[in-house]
Amino acid sequence: MFKDYSILLVEDDKNMQEYMRHILEEECKEFIVADDGDEGLEMYRIYKPNIVISDLNMPMMNGISLSKEIKRDNPIQPIILLTAFGKIEELQEAINIGINAYISKPIESIDILFNTMKKLLNQVEQKNKNNSTNKTEVNSSELKDLICDILHDNNEYRDYDSLKGIVK
Repeated sequence: MFKDYSILLVEDDKNMQEYMRHILEEECKEFIVADDGDEGLEMYRIYKPNIVISDLNMPMMNGISLSKEIKRDNPIQPIILLTAFGKIEELQEAINIGINAYISKPIESIDILFNTMKKLLNQVEQKNKNNSTNKTEVNSSELKDLICDILHDNNEYRDYDSLKGIVK
C-alpha cells in the first residue's frame, strides 16, 4: 500500500511502537522509529521520511515542538499527531503549525490511519507536481527572454519585438 514511501514513527510507548510496527512495517519501503521528539527530529533530518506519525505527549520534546521544527525544515511535510489526551489549546496550536491530521489513541480502525496517510501523500504529490510544472514553465520563459536579450545585445537582431516572436 505504501511500498514507495518511508514512515517515521515518533512514539515513547513501546507497546504502541510494536503495534504500529506490526501494522506498517510490511506496508512501506522503510519504517523508522524514534523514542522521543529529540530523536525523532534527528531521524527526520537523516532519513527525510515521506510521512511523520508522532505522539503528542512525549518526554524531551513533545509532538507540537517536533512538528514546529519539521515544518520549518519542510512546510509541506505530512504530519499525523496521535494522542490519548487532547486539550483544545493543543489542537489549536497543532492547526496553527499546519499539522495535517490528528488521530486519537487507541486507534480504533486501521482504515482511518491508512486513509489519512493516503490522502496526505496524494496531497503532497499533487503539490510537488504543480510546483514542478510551474517551475518548468517559468524557467522556459526566463530562458527565452535570456536568449532574446543576448541576441539583441549582440546586435544579432535590432527589432526586439520581432525577435520575441522568433524565439519560441
